[in-house]
Amino acid sequence: MGTVTENEIIVLKDMEALYLGNLGTVEFNLNLPREGKYGSSITWQSEDTRFLRPDGSVFRPKYGIGKRTVRLRASFQYGDCVKEKIYEVTILEEPNNIQVTRIYPLHLQAETGAVYHLPSVAVVETEEHEVLSHPVDWEEGEERLFSQTGTFQVYGVLRDTSIPVYAEVQVSGERNKEIVSTAPTVHVFPAHRIRLKDGTEFKAAQDRSLKFLKTVDDDQMLFNFRAAAGLDTLGAPEMTGWDSPECLLRGHTTGHYLSALALCYAATGDGEIKRKAEYIIDSLAECQRAFSGKPGFREGFLSGYSEEQFDLLERFTRYPEIWAPYYTLHKIFAGLLDGYRYLDNETALTVADKLGDWVYRRLSRLPKPVLNKMWSMYIAGEYGGMNESLAELHSITGKPEHLAAAKLFDNDRLFVPMFEGIDALGGLHANQHIPQVLGALKIFQVTGEKRYYELASFFWRAVTEAHIYSIGGTGEGEMFRQPGRIGDYLSDKTAETCASYNMLKLTKELFAYRPEAAMMDYYERTMFNHILASCDSEPTGGSTYFMPLGPGWTKSFDSTENTCCHGTGLENHFKYAEGIYFHKADTLYVNLFVSSTLDWPERKLKITQEADKRHPGNVTLKFEGSGTLDLKIRLPHWASGNYKVMVNDQEMDDVANDNGYLSIRREWRDGDTVKLGFGCSLRLEAAPDRKERVSLAYGPYVLAALSDVKEFLRLPLRTERLEEQFTKETGSPGLAFRYNKADLLFVPLADVHHESYHVYFELI
Repeated sequence: MGTVTENEIIVLKDMEALYLGNLGTVEFNLNLPREGKYGSSITWQSEDTRFLRPDGSVFRPKYGIGKRTVRLRASFQYGDCVKEKIYEVTILEEPNNIQVTRIYPLHLQAETGAVYHLPSVAVVETEEHEVLSHPVDWEEGEERLFSQTGTFQVYGVLRDTSIPVYAEVQVSGERNKEIVSTAPTVHVFPAHRIRLKDGTEFKAAQDRSLKFLKTVDDDQMLFNFRAAAGLDTLGAPEMTGWDSPECLLRGHTTGHYLSALALCYAATGDGEIKRKAEYIIDSLAECQRAFSGKPGFREGFLSGYSEEQFDLLERFTRYPEIWAPYYTLHKIFAGLLDGYRYLDNETALTVADKLGDWVYRRLSRLPKPVLNKMWSMYIAGEYGGMNESLAELHSITGKPEHLAAAKLFDNDRLFVPMFEGIDALGGLHANQHIPQVLGALKIFQVTGEKRYYELASFFWRAVTEAHIYSIGGTGEGEMFRQPGRIGDYLSDKTAETCASYNMLKLTKELFAYRPEAAMMDYYERTMFNHILASCDSEPTGGSTYFMPLGPGWTKSFDSTENTCCHGTGLENHFKYAEGIYFHKADTLYVNLFVSSTLDWPERKLKITQEADKRHPGNVTLKFEGSGTLDLKIRLPHWASGNYKVMVNDQEMDDVANDNGYLSIRREWRDGDTVKLGFGCSLRLEAAPDRKERVSLAYGPYVLAALSDVKEFLRLPLRTERLEEQFTKETGSPGLAFRYNKADLLFVPLADVHHESYHVYFELI
């Protein structure tokens, strides 16, 4: 054993002497000294700065979230001796000090002779003008059985308060459930019909992702499943990060990986990728069979761990003691269903079918109040899009149990205000709830129940009109804030990539029913400025978790931690073609301006699109084949209504505008060319709550200023004659503008890699 040096003795004495107080019930800021009693210098690092900063500042979780335990790392140094010590800091949630100024009325409908459950929440407005969904304790509980028709009053209180709540229940002989047609207005093309063109940033991102997928060790991806099922892990290395054997979310990345392989095959037709996907599916089927033969496991179960987390959730165990078991299960479900959808793999469907039966048997035995409480729990009750996958599974199998299981995930905390058309998103975990809305829309698609469609449509409008940053992303620190609160929440933890992934899925699904340009304006904004910008410039599979929008931050690409956004990031870059073109009968919608080819054999047409990043207002469409077609081209919001359309070099003066789409109906012939010239200039986009905080944009691109200054840049810009205040860089291969009054370069956020940048700055 080596001799202990004098420097080491001082460090050890300081480590022993430092006492931070009771770290098991922290409610106030901590005093974190920078120097030890005997002279060591001390530096601090928090593993979750949302709740604990390195300067000791404590931010208690909101009421209802539960306490949080944060690892605090202290580094002691004296001379050449450095040692670290980890402190576990448990921060208590805020008390329920809610001051209510309004409780939104609850008008409910029930049916005689049928068990009815009162909503577990009421929507309230506080003195701080925050609108929230708050738990309710009803007199005599949530369950009711009305034996006669009429109007009845029921009473309760807001949980952990004495504030009274009442609801009016209209009881009739039969509960009204409005059913409407689920036939979409327009349709997507099969993925293999659209191909991105080489030389574009979207194709480059897709190619990097393809290259990465081919390097992935499939047996490593299967490690947790085989280990949990008692099978040979075939010498594969353990998974890392959020999928490591000791992590409670293990297995989720494998589900995303399977989805990514299926999407990649659909987007590229690569045979090696197809073989990898089939190997994963066959191996998961083997694991499911092995689980079914083990004591303590119910038929059909499949996961990277045992059923214990599901048991604990039913006892309302909070995060981080458990970590979202149904969220992980959804990723497995989604991967299997993608394997069936894009690979026609019957084994994938068989495994999903058995897993769906397992979910129904497990959840159908639980009372509704238990389900309500489970799904309202922060993180622990997060279930991804379980309702979406189960409703989709029902559409394939026809089993009523799968649809019933999907509806068991109805979440009062989100659904009650949405059904009423009230934005009560503030304080909710963004990506915990967006997939639930996708599930509501899928339930509409298989049942025709109008209220589920209206919920999804209202949610989309609420988010896109009042909760998004200029890049299209939403949420700060993973949380929705109150409507319009954007400029006050610019940090290094803005715009979780998973949230944008799911919002784009929702937009695409809703567009099929309401093909309006505004929906694709949002889609373009988010795809070009968040999803594309989230991809590592090297083929590492890395993706941003958050897209920092505070001043002077840099992107961080997760390639080993296997976070949730690494998982969606594996899929994202094979989905660029999904929204470009839609169709119905003899109508083609051109939604996004991305260089690509569309093969439409039913119409005997092939269309090639050329888009120019340096001049995004210039777009060309070339036709191969002939036939009558109504061509609808989105008039983008950034064109401000200015456009020119030329068909075979002849300007069209009578182009109709239909819901934001330029409409040209004619007999198209082989070789016809459409040239589009959209107005395109620099513009400023202000945060709704802080008009002085703005982003600079050009066409579809939000531009970032390259600067490592950690305070907001303050620029004397004027909206009038804005173009004259910048010089477009002619020597740059991409798109770049230099601010004339300072040595400041603005480039599209997707072109920023490891540089520090500013997306928002302040006008003076």
